[in-house]
Amino acid sequence: MDDDMTPREHTILLVSDDAALRATARRELETIDERRHVSSVSTVDAARRIVVDAAPAVILLTEAAVGPEASVLQPRAERLDAAVSSLATYAPVVVIGDAEHQTEFSGLVAAGAADYVVRTGGCLTVALGLVERRLRKAQSEAQAAPTLAESLDAPRQDGWVDLERADFGEILRHELNNPLTGILGNAELLLSEIRRKSDGRLPQGAPQRLETIAALAVRLRESVRRLSTEWESRQHAVHLP
Repeated sequence: MDDDMTPREHTILLVSDDAALRATARRELETIDERRHVSSVSTVDAARRIVVDAAPAVILLTEAAVGPEASVLQPRAERLDAAVSSLATYAPVVVIGDAEHQTEFSGLVAAGAADYVVRTGGCLTVALGLVERRLRKAQSEAQAAPTLAESLDAPRQDGWVDLERADFGEILRHELNNPLTGILGNAELLLSEIRRKSDGRLPQGAPQRLETIAALAVRLRESVRRLSTEWESRQHAVHLP
């Protein structure tokens, strides 16, 4: 199926160095719904290169895809949650990883940006169930939320846009939710790590996390500016003689 013809809510990105797991996950996901398009890569670096074009509704990631074991100066858990939070700015991430790293993801899980599945014998089944839940949510939101153009083209008899029909609040939520989720998730993870260390110093990976927060804040500001400009131009056009 051609990527350009696949709606976002039917698109999944698999990120795993385990070829057998990728094949099994792809088969299971595509069997459930033939409209599904599943892209797969073996590393997080490769995922970052394609995530914008792939535009997934959900990402399934296994811990080993982050890379080889880290050094003493850069523990594996810190690298893993940084990788997940960077991908979570594009789509929610279902992570399969070691039990010892589960608590590191409390911020992202609380923010709704990720799910964490402890790696056990039946972990893939559990993870695929979470992917399905995320896909159903994305499909429901896509069906419920009108496009910006459709919503702002819903005039009342007096010439003003009908906010009840346009559901502008739903548009705002849809446009702003992803960057807000990324900001909250990264901030929660950073604060959690600072509290855990309790030494008054920024933890490893803090600069990267702060850069992500700043970039998402800029994206949020631009989304508000774009929506505001579109709204004002439509209102002006409605009242032109």
